[in-house]
Amino acid sequence: MPCYRCGARQTDPERGPSPWKRGVVREHQVLVCPACQSQADWTAGLQLCTRCGSLHLIRRLDQIECLDCRLTRDAASEPVMSRIAVPQDASSAGAEAAGAAPAGAEPSAAPLPAASSGDPSLADEVARALRRVLGPV
Repeated sequence: MPCYRCGARQTDPERGPSPWKRGVVREHQVLVCPACQSQADWTAGLQLCTRCGSLHLIRRLDQIECLDCRLTRDAASEPVMSRIAVPQDASSAGAEAAGAAPAGAEPSAAPLPAASSGDPSLADEVARALRRVLGPV
């Protein structure tokens, strides 16, 4: 799964905890890469727990769970509480072309970045990982 902010792909993790952070945006689980975490507003688009206000949410089997207070709820079609930022300087046409919400639109209408399905380097990376795990075929 790529970083939802910049699209960088996660590589095979080293031993120990991952430097990538999980979160929920518009009821979908996303990852945030370490480079994006260094920006001051990296949490701006993540949903908050409705009970404790925490950002530590995960999605499992159509449920959203807060890792701090353990509140579990069914994933809704509309997010309950989010902090999605909409750029103020983007023109309506430019924002729509870039995949962002048009000026004046509700922030939750902004699409999630889509993974590139035609990326040959991703296909090569997956093939190498399968050969490493499954051995030569």
